[in-house]
Amino acid sequence: MLRFLRRLLLFLVASFMLAGGVYLNTTAFHERWHGFVTGELAQHGVHLNFERLTVNPFGGLVARGVKVFNDASKQHIVASVDRLNLDVDFGSLIEGRVKIDGLELLHASMALPVDPERPELTVIELKDLSARALLEERRLDIRHAEGLLSDGLRILISGVLELPESKSDQQGPSAQERLIAIREHRVQIQHGLDWLARFRAPHVPTLNVKVSGALDRPQELKAELLFQADGLEFEDYVWKELVAEAEYDGGFVDLKRLHLVDHLGTLEATATWRIGADRLRFRLTSSADLPGLAQAFFSSEQLREVVFYEAPQLALEGNIFLNKKQPEDFIPAEVTGRLDCGRFGSRGEVFNSLSLTLGANAEGIFVRDALLKHKTGTLALDVMRHRSLGFRYNLELRMDPTVFLPFVLLPKTREIIQRFAFDETSQIDVHLSCAGPSTNMRECPSSGHGVLRHFSYKNVAFDSAEMDLAFLGDIQNYANVRVQRPDGPAEAELVFVNDDDNEKWLRLVNVHTVADAAGIVRAFAPKVADQIAHYRFSAGTDVTANGTIGYKGNPQFNNYKVDFKNPTGGAHYVLWNEDYPINAPNGDIHIIGSMLNFDFNGRLFGDTLNAKGAVNLTPGVRGYDVEVKAGRFPYAVFGRKLPFEEVRAEVHNRDGLSRIDIAANVLGGDMTLKGNLNDNREPNTYDGELRMNALSFQRFAQVYSPGNESVGDISGHFKFTGRMNDWKALKGGGALMILNGNLLALPVLGPLTPIIGAFLPSPIKGYNVAKKADCTFEVSDGFIVTGNIEAESSAFRIFSRGNVDFIRDDIDFNAEVRMRGLGILLFPVTQLLAYKGSGTIGDTKWSPRIFGGGNKDERKPPTEKELQEAQRIGGSPARPKVPPSPPKQRPLFGN
Repeated sequence: MLRFLRRLLLFLVASFMLAGGVYLNTTAFHERWHGFVTGELAQHGVHLNFERLTVNPFGGLVARGVKVFNDASKQHIVASVDRLNLDVDFGSLIEGRVKIDGLELLHASMALPVDPERPELTVIELKDLSARALLEERRLDIRHAEGLLSDGLRILISGVLELPESKSDQQGPSAQERLIAIREHRVQIQHGLDWLARFRAPHVPTLNVKVSGALDRPQELKAELLFQADGLEFEDYVWKELVAEAEYDGGFVDLKRLHLVDHLGTLEATATWRIGADRLRFRLTSSADLPGLAQAFFSSEQLREVVFYEAPQLALEGNIFLNKKQPEDFIPAEVTGRLDCGRFGSRGEVFNSLSLTLGANAEGIFVRDALLKHKTGTLALDVMRHRSLGFRYNLELRMDPTVFLPFVLLPKTREIIQRFAFDETSQIDVHLSCAGPSTNMRECPSSGHGVLRHFSYKNVAFDSAEMDLAFLGDIQNYANVRVQRPDGPAEAELVFVNDDDNEKWLRLVNVHTVADAAGIVRAFAPKVADQIAHYRFSAGTDVTANGTIGYKGNPQFNNYKVDFKNPTGGAHYVLWNEDYPINAPNGDIHIIGSMLNFDFNGRLFGDTLNAKGAVNLTPGVRGYDVEVKAGRFPYAVFGRKLPFEEVRAEVHNRDGLSRIDIAANVLGGDMTLKGNLNDNREPNTYDGELRMNALSFQRFAQVYSPGNESVGDISGHFKFTGRMNDWKALKGGGALMILNGNLLALPVLGPLTPIIGAFLPSPIKGYNVAKKADCTFEVSDGFIVTGNIEAESSAFRIFSRGNVDFIRDDIDFNAEVRMRGLGILLFPVTQLLAYKGSGTIGDTKWSPRIFGGGNKDERKPPTEKELQEAQRIGGSPARPKVPPSPPKQRPLFGN
């Protein structure tokens, strides 16, 4: 029986405990004790709600789905926790009272809305949160709290907080202040987390926080913070070590130390800031990687391309304004500082050092005593940009400006710099100052002075150049220019450049040089320089240029003139592919639009020379007009130079078709040559007509047969066609006539007359003076062919025919001589003599036909068909197919 009673008692106790356990985890328990728990916490100033309340079998209560509110109105959620353990006094709980001794979180998750009034927008998540806090009257003793903030920061919290007194359900001023403070604090936390999210790290950074103060007086809260991180990586930038120590006291943040170490050096900084204020006071010194820092802190790409070979030294202090007061503020800061850095590189250029002092505020920025050193020299700069004072700078350039080409974005500026070329012997000293309303160079006039030595401009070499400079927008002014070239000095009163996209032109005012005539002009007008270079002026030629030059395809602005003279020097002029030296050259070149007009004077062969004309410089257009006048112009004809005088030559070319008109006095008579040349095909073709009128036979003989001079004159004409550099293609025909000339002076026939003279009585005088000599001839296939040379003197008459191979200088002639006069009949010879001519034009050999002789070459003369074509071109009458038979011959020797 006793055993039965003991078992029954145990059953009843177990059943009671089981029923109690079931009850404590039922909805009925939650509804019964929900109000007790929330009311108890509200007495401590903690306003929360939860979805379910159960008993932890190992002690305490477990609240699930907990929401913490800002105040008793429970309108604004400040935190959400999935599970919260409450340490309660079970003795009080059995008595129907709830007394909470502490709070505990184990691997819980918490959500903190950035804006409690709009919790759906942005939420800060705290994961794996474990915390232990004790409630003692109105004190919350946080013994330990640790969690992971948004997977990027391990946070550890400890401290003692004073809980607010229980108040009415109405929202009071302190609650509103707390709501504002919570929003401001969490906005800053979110900004910090966003910044940290850009980094990678082998270990999660940690933040240790010690807090103290009263929750109902957030403006009086205090905290000590220690942030530590190792090996933070941002793209290719790595922080080896980062330590930040700060204090928070009632909304005032004091960054006591920011310590950063990277591959170049360290950064040390301090700062103070009141949360909600727009001003942050700071001091910073750095020898770290500035581009990496700028990219990490400010997402700045401007310094990304800079590579430091030595640690730069930067010192800054001042205030940073977190919110700009006005949109037009230059930068949100007031700072002063100093930068000194050693060797660094960017965009392929390596600089030796850079140092400067700087300052900036909302009104503007200034840089003073900036000094950039490069292997080619230095750049010194003072610059200011101010909202009301505008933009100003003073620049001293003593280095190669082409170094800055990789950094120049404006095409026009690049083009100006690229016109220059410098080497290791170059010296540069340029001073420029600017004062204008803005950094827009179109609105900022610059002026100064420049001295350059040993450089080239547009591939034109200069020993030195000195000038005054002025720039405004597209306008460039170079005044009082003094230049020394390797071959002499030059100067210019003004070179005015308009570089507008629609109007590109430059104006030259008294550009003057006694150096290479084409050299200085080439720097401004290359096409004109090419024309002048053809003359090859000797040193000391005086050249002056004035006018407006259009460039970059703007010939409509061209209207300039280049004058040149050298009273004691020389030049060269190329005419008909011959190079002629000219003394005392002078003249001018005048370009209007696309037309180049020239007028050239000098002395050639001791007499006057003038060449003038016009050339169309339009690309793709061929056209020119040239007129040459020369007082004396020797020119070789048949191996002898003839003294042409009063030469007048005109050439007019249109689209490759040239019309030529030449006239001159020669050997006491005159000659003309008119023709056409087509250079549109290769080889060039030509046609024309040569006429000679009343040339002095005496002067002709002085050139071609000295010692056989006589009176008389020569006339003739030759009409022809051909191809350049192809004598075999020359075709045509013409006629020659000699009146009262000495036959001894005639080419080819001259050597025949002494042979004939052997048969004449010596008392007869003038037997070799031709009353008349004429012929017609054809030219074809490199031959001159004639079938009707007839020369008549008082003693005999010569009939000749044959050909001249002028390519090989070989002749093949036949001649018959008929004696006349009473004295001749006394001689025992036949009346008709026959001869054969061979040899060359200058050395013709005649022999009686019975002794043979003939053409030494096997080349055949032109056919009858070719001769007829030459007759057609030359306009000669048709030749008889068979030459007329000479009179019946008697034996040369015999009865």
